[in-house]
Amino acid sequence: MKSHLALPAPIYRTLELDAPAVRVWAALADPERLGSWFPDRVEGLEPEEGASGWLVWDDHGRYAIAIEALEAGWRLVWRWARKPETPLAGGYNTTVEWTMAERDDGGTTLYLVERGFRSQEDRQDNIGGWEHELGELVDYLAAG
Repeated sequence: MKSHLALPAPIYRTLELDAPAVRVWAALADPERLGSWFPDRVEGLEPEEGASGWLVWDDHGRYAIAIEALEAGWRLVWRWARKPETPLAGGYNTTVEWTMAERDDGGTTLYLVERGFRSQEDRQDNIGGWEHELGELVDYLAAG
């Protein structure tokens, strides 16, 4: 009897942010602002569907990224490489989808889904990574 290994489940995260949706959107979609909290910097990426570039961490390397979908103000989807200095085409990459909803109190609910993991170990690595990075986002937004 053959065994079929199921792919790891996506990562799901929900953040309740005190910042208005326009500020949260800018933190995600504007490459300069994204580089203020997520990677150390963003290279060559324009905030438009189909654009590609690099997310750069000084301690981890450059990771290819491409914007798959951008619906201004509420939804952003990007594909990014799992390994540094690896092109997206033909490489191992995952997809990150961000969606936002404005709250009545002026805050924002932010949803994150990351899909495409090939192993539980890779998924676990990113769970830890998102805990750190989303904390950085909260701090970035709180700083104004």
